[in-house]
Amino acid sequence: MNLHTFIDFEYGPDGDKHLQKALKDGANPDERFGEMHETLLHVAARRYRTEACKILIEHGADINAQTKGGKTAYAHCVRRGFNDLAQVLTSLGADQTLNKADELAVAVVNGKLDGARTILSAKPELAHTGNPEEDRLLADVAGRHPSEPVVLLIEAGANVDAPALDGGTPLHQTAWFGQPKNAKLLIEAGASLDIFDPVHESSPIGWVTHGSRYSGGAEERQEVYVELARMLIEAGCSLEYEDGDTGYFDRLMKDATPAVREVLRKYEL
Repeated sequence: MNLHTFIDFEYGPDGDKHLQKALKDGANPDERFGEMHETLLHVAARRYRTEACKILIEHGADINAQTKGGKTAYAHCVRRGFNDLAQVLTSLGADQTLNKADELAVAVVNGKLDGARTILSAKPELAHTGNPEEDRLLADVAGRHPSEPVVLLIEAGANVDAPALDGGTPLHQTAWFGQPKNAKLLIEAGASLDIFDPVHESSPIGWVTHGSRYSGGAEERQEVYVELARMLIEAGCSLEYEDGDTGYFDRLMKDATPAVREVLRKYEL
């Protein structure tokens, strides 16, 4: 079992027990994996798995290990607003050192936009540093309700297609979390409509259909997924795979709720 993949995507109700066993059996908590050279603790932190973080540290994980992009588990937490988990890591000895790009992220995710503007005024290059673990900030806030952080980052020159959660762009995140206002802002800013993420192999319209059924609270918010589906299609997104293979539309129809399926049916070629 690849523990990085397990913690990232398969950590169910018995996850703590399986992780404990794997570590007792000799798994290396500091083994590196993936493009960003993450340890297990990095993955657990960015997935907001508090108990997994505690277990890993108890089994000797380097609490201050850095990814290829220079991020610690603590930085992962505060950049995403996981402040309670950050406090847990601090109590266990985490170094709280942050660079200016991290400080920008902390200001943005905590709604301190005047502070964010001050940081950007002094260092405008922080909006797009070229470090994927920093340029994901726009995607990290695009799936959240307030639109002001999205406007701020777009105007500051952030990369509107930089990936984040599950390899999805900011537009993917608006699609999954049901944020049509932010989606509109991104589309107007030139966000790509047909990027397929590397994890689920879906474009933003695919995240709409899946989100309409499985995203938290989606059952009570069907109208926003209907709006998102219509918005993406009217903006010109494709309903087929980018390489021309057929089958994507059928997948979308199968995944969508009846309300979203009705929108798709109207636009079927």
